[in-house]
Amino acid sequence: MNDNGMEAEDDLEMEDDLQTVLDDAAQEEMEELLGRQVLGIEMWEESLADEEEDEAVLSEERFLFDCDLYLEGGMALELYATLAYPDPEGEPVQGMDNIFDVVGRLADDNLELLDYDQADAEGGLALAFGKGEQVGLALVAGAWLISEWEPDGVDDGEA
Repeated sequence: MNDNGMEAEDDLEMEDDLQTVLDDAAQEEMEELLGRQVLGIEMWEESLADEEEDEAVLSEERFLFDCDLYLEGGMALELYATLAYPDPEGEPVQGMDNIFDVVGRLADDNLELLDYDQADAEGGLALAFGKGEQVGLALVAGAWLISEWEPDGVDDGEA
């Protein structure tokens, strides 16, 4: 089916909206998300980063993934080209099944966003999730968006 270039145009618009550097405006947005619990997650088998690959990435060899984190209060954090670190000092998780299991703990264990920072000198976003002051999972995303979502039958933590 011919989409007359509409899909490509939509992808370009989305990529224009992506944050890749933690500037003052992005820091203000991130401050509003601190302390919010992850209520749900949506993940994909492919990543925006795959566009730079010559060959398809096999599921068991995958490191980078994309996901949406649905936070209490109707906020969503869309993460692209993301790595998951169950041990912030260790290596990232490899394999889509393993990534799904580790990232799924965000909602299963009622983890909340504890802290954030720019990932490195080139940009990106490093996120720490946990309970209290105990970090349970670190995610590092190459790009991100903050959006709103309408809870549908999910307790969003607000009355």
